[in-house]
Amino acid sequence: MALKQINLLEELNAVSKIHTLKRDDIDGIMIEFAQRILCSLHLERLSVWLLNPEKDQLISMGEYDNRNQEFKKENVLKRQDFPRYFESINNNEILLAPNIISHPSTSELTIDYSIPNDIISLMDIPLRLEGELIGVMCFEKTGSTERKFTEREQTFAMSIAIVFASNLEARQRRALQHQLNKELKEKEILIKEIHHRVKNNLAVVSSLMNLQSHKTADAYHKALFDECRNKISAISGIHEIVYKSEAFAKLSVEEYLTTILENLRSFYVCNYKDIQIVANIDPIEIPLDKAMPLALIINELVTNAYKHAFKESDKGSIQISVRKKDKQIVLLVSDDGKGFDSTRNPENSLGLEIVRGLVEQLNGESSLVSSVGTRFSLSFSIED
Repeated sequence: MALKQINLLEELNAVSKIHTLKRDDIDGIMIEFAQRILCSLHLERLSVWLLNPEKDQLISMGEYDNRNQEFKKENVLKRQDFPRYFESINNNEILLAPNIISHPSTSELTIDYSIPNDIISLMDIPLRLEGELIGVMCFEKTGSTERKFTEREQTFAMSIAIVFASNLEARQRRALQHQLNKELKEKEILIKEIHHRVKNNLAVVSSLMNLQSHKTADAYHKALFDECRNKISAISGIHEIVYKSEAFAKLSVEEYLTTILENLRSFYVCNYKDIQIVANIDPIEIPLDKAMPLALIINELVTNAYKHAFKESDKGSIQISVRKKDKQIVLLVSDDGKGFDSTRNPENSLGLEIVRGLVEQLNGESSLVSSVGTRFSLSFSIED
């Protein structure tokens, strides 16, 4: 009886739309895929086999028999048992065996595969991704009547194999992306936990220093402890912001500098002087390794201004500006106090030494002018 002719181009278009391999029901998709193809080619069996990572085994992704609608998988063909077959699919675009028993590349399959499955003819298309063999798609004729596949059918089968390989690649990409997202989430949680623990440890250190400062007999050493606590607080504040942030690579300058300045305001409010802090900070994000020294520089400069700039007055202002110009961050810190001579003030000299060391960490350029008031400027690149 003559076989019904089917428009293979239309079938290829229909099969190409079965690209829902992202669904969890892979078996159901394989069955749907196989049923359409077997109907199109008037065949009884379709199977797909994927190579293991060592490339020495073909593992069944799915074998569908249209005669009884049976679907099975995870059978294994080993290279050591079928060396000629493995060599053939690796070296050819297509393997045609009108008689699987007599064909030199498939005869070794006779006992273990062709006879148990009643296969007489096959057309096997190697599956490749970027030129590398990843498996094989097998179109199989059962019974005793041999089948010779036409060029038109071969072209159709090869197109089907390309569509299927493309879907496998997409599924593999999705699986890899899912794994990467999972690992990234785990790393984010770990980074958050690290910053949280660092912040807590710094809080313990700060508390210990606070207790020690209460035991200090003189005001000078108490002030030293308090300044150290301020520096620790500046570092701790950054770790707190990182812990609460959704992104760890960069921090908002405005957010963490506002926190630092509020802490300094609260600390020095007991001086009973009307010292205003005026901050103009652009909405800038900078890397964490640059945020830390920048925060400590501002902490040091504002602390020095509070301590030394207004000894002879009851009011004043400290101006802080952070701007972005091209790929540079420009910091200006100034006050309208009395100014100072760093060569005559050991405390100021020590503070400036700390600032110079932090400027070097940023690979920045700075200048300090002190006559009527003090003006410090710093510029550094935010690119590595």
